[in-house]
Amino acid sequence: MIFKRKTSRDEFKQLSYPHMKLLYNVALRYCGNAFDAEDIVQETYLAAFKNFHQLREKSKCKSWLLKILRNNFLKSYHKQKNMQRLNETDYIEFLETGMTDNDADTLLFSESGRLTVQQAIDRLPVKYKEVLTLYYLDEMLYKDIADSLDIPIGTVMSRLTRARERLKSVLLKKAAPKKKKISALDFKKPLIPA
Repeated sequence: MIFKRKTSRDEFKQLSYPHMKLLYNVALRYCGNAFDAEDIVQETYLAAFKNFHQLREKSKCKSWLLKILRNNFLKSYHKQKNMQRLNETDYIEFLETGMTDNDADTLLFSESGRLTVQQAIDRLPVKYKEVLTLYYLDEMLYKDIADSLDIPIGTVMSRLTRARERLKSVLLKKAAPKKKKISALDFKKPLIPA
């Protein structure tokens, strides 16, 4: 029994440790901060080790770990969502504060642009954010994403398309110059100064 446990521990390390950096990067994208990401990765490895006997195909260890990570994140996300609600005024202020004179290229490649893109990604619903993260940042194929999220490939493709559209609209709103509001008093001003 002790020999069996030692063997499975070594096998677990051999199969799962190479994916630790990927799991951390995905968790960081999900959470947005390093502390929560580290906690979720640690919880993922603990749950994976406890349930290592359930892994049927050793070649699918990466997608199995990503499923566990996703489930752990969703559990913590729903707890936090219930605890912290974004005030409507805060959201309106966030939308009103934008960059005024930048085009899309400047917005994307500047440091504040990267922050803006990250904030826009963070504002996406989880189902879109996770597909974007896995596809672009972790360079996973549709099939691998479908396996790790346990959804059909068609759903991966449609979520990716919707995520791109939402991200594009948010970034275009931020990049568009603010228009001056015209009031009724503007029409009463004389055209030629006296």
